[in-house]
Amino acid sequence: MSASSPRRHRWWRVPLVALLLLVVVPLGLFTLNGTVLATGEQALVGIYADIRPAPPGETVTVVSYNVAKGFAHKSGLSFDTKENVQARMKRMADAVRGENPDLVFLSEVMTEATPCPVNQVQEFARGVGLNHWAFGENYNFGLPFCRVVGGNAILSRTPLSPAANIPLAGRKPFWETKNSRRALFATTELHGRAVLLVSLHNDSFSRANNAVQVRELLAFVADQPCVLAGDFNAEPAWESMTLLKESGRFVGAFDGPPTFPADKPEKRIDYVFAPRDWEHLGTRVIDEPTASDHRPVVARFRVK
Repeated sequence: MSASSPRRHRWWRVPLVALLLLVVVPLGLFTLNGTVLATGEQALVGIYADIRPAPPGETVTVVSYNVAKGFAHKSGLSFDTKENVQARMKRMADAVRGENPDLVFLSEVMTEATPCPVNQVQEFARGVGLNHWAFGENYNFGLPFCRVVGGNAILSRTPLSPAANIPLAGRKPFWETKNSRRALFATTELHGRAVLLVSLHNDSFSRANNAVQVRELLAFVADQPCVLAGDFNAEPAWESMTLLKESGRFVGAFDGPPTFPADKPEKRIDYVFAPRDWEHLGTRVIDEPTASDHRPVVARFRVK
């Protein structure tokens, strides 16, 4: 009887091991991915060496496009197929390529999605013919071997240098991805001048917090010559746009045709702005109603 007692007292070890395998280990890996393996406030840059863009022209053409994650995520744990997402990214890139852009600012773009393995930044770069890229995470959600990574990106004809990927007001802990924003900063040289580039996707739920985020961006940019583009989630009459306009630091279209939703646009919330001493040659909205839920905006400038 005494010989069997230790075995009776060890019954709890099996459920304990099961608990570790089912709960503690995945939770630890989830935390490791979101805190250590995520790039967070680091701006990433690189080059696709097999893409050969044409040299810059006399003007600077800039496109802003919210690509809506290529509609890769359906709901819950359901994702679209790799082929469908690639086809959507091609349609978006085709709509932009004809503008011969020098810079493309992307928001809501994913670089990783294990259930739908498409690097959307790379797909768009190949489709539009720009080889330099910068990326800043808004979220990195999942496990090291099964995760979804998305944020803002910049594609460029000229080399990019990383600057920052700053958190904006209202940002949440890493395990909350909804409306959790950062802004991507990189630098390049255009027509012999160093220029700061900012790709953003601002608060879509709170007008007050959206304005706070714009103040943060203006404070970070300060007096540097800056191209500022993306999904501002702010209509022309809102405080956010008034702040940008009254700062006197930018030229561009502070109003214009609507960009959202793409199928039947009602709101102008996507914009492109350039340094105040550039000449604004015009801004328009590209007619692409189905590939994303936003329409792209293209603006042309002359660097004085």
